[in-house]
Amino acid sequence: MLRLNQLAGQVQEKKAQIDPMEYLSLYNLLTPEELEVRKVVEAFVQKEVAPKINDYVESAQFPTEIVNAVKPLKLFHHFLDKPYGHGTSYTKQGIILMEAARADAGFATFIAVQNLLLNYTLEKYGNEAQKQKYLTKTRDIEYIGGWGLTERGYGSDASSLTANVKKVQGGYILNGDKRWIGNGNKDILIVWARNLDTNKVEGFIVETKWQGYHAEVIQGKLALRIVQNCQITFTNIFIPDENKLDSVTDFQNGPNQILMHSRVIVPWIALGVMRGVYEHSLKWTTTRKQFGKPLAAFQLQQERLVRILSTFQASFLMVMRLSRLAAEGKATIGMISSVKAWVTDKTREVARLGREMLGGDGIISDNYVIKALTDAEVLYTYEGTYDINSLVAGREITGLGAFK
Repeated sequence: MLRLNQLAGQVQEKKAQIDPMEYLSLYNLLTPEELEVRKVVEAFVQKEVAPKINDYVESAQFPTEIVNAVKPLKLFHHFLDKPYGHGTSYTKQGIILMEAARADAGFATFIAVQNLLLNYTLEKYGNEAQKQKYLTKTRDIEYIGGWGLTERGYGSDASSLTANVKKVQGGYILNGDKRWIGNGNKDILIVWARNLDTNKVEGFIVETKWQGYHAEVIQGKLALRIVQNCQITFTNIFIPDENKLDSVTDFQNGPNQILMHSRVIVPWIALGVMRGVYEHSLKWTTTRKQFGKPLAAFQLQQERLVRILSTFQASFLMVMRLSRLAAEGKATIGMISSVKAWVTDKTREVARLGREMLGGDGIISDNYVIKALTDAEVLYTYEGTYDINSLVAGREITGLGAFK
């Protein structure tokens, strides 16, 4: 019997760039519609996003030019069910975010905030008048908006939020603050606030032009650079009755349901980062030469490439399975939390490996891996930190709560 190294010697060396999705026939797991959407988004991202996005990353500015180019695609229709959208699935939404993150995780996060948080809240809890007034505009990117839950004093312990509303004639008076709110300086914001009369968390649609709304972009942020995260202050803002999300009953039947939905899809952004690292690392190591041969010809580099590839594929299978289970209504909060925690943790590892492989040039934004390294830290933290998600899963598998 031939030994493995003898067999390997008989295989003609190729310089092919292995597609991480084709290598285990992962495309075969997608439906024809999901495949078609992926092709459209990939083409758009490679033409309109990848060549331009790093200018916005360098300046930490919102990519208005790129976002405007998205409008004719009606891309955000794929995140909504009929009649306001094309009909959707967790996997289709995830594929869109994965392709966007191959160019920039910040751009993918903008799409996620607008759709998984803002638009899904309007779709799930808004009445028809609110959907006609706001959802049609946020879907078509006529309005850009955010989702206000986190506060300066309450991050992981979000249910203890202190932003509050008081019922008055014709509406409510809103006071308090929110922090780390993406798109918080744009057009509208879903605000989660505590009703002082009932002590329950309720939801409201707030227009940023209203008197008493003040947003400042948080400066010095070194990850997800294009996302405009804001510190927001509400001072005696009057919210008319028609802007209350009446079907929200409390924190559990409100923001918690939205987070369960988005947390299924956020790991797809991590998959896009992993794939971006793999593609840039493979291209770099097969073209750059040292000691008379391509870097990819060295054993250490090949081991790293294989580890990145395998981690992406294992993560893809886990995220895909979770998305299908969620579509069937079978994904539990523990499953969702454990997948989000594990995949984003592995994304940090993949980004570090890519950074190592590119050497000094690995700290240049055009080579992607340094963006991946910093952005992976945010993916690891937002939508529930690694620790909190792990404890949510731990509570489910043991029946014992280790935190609130």
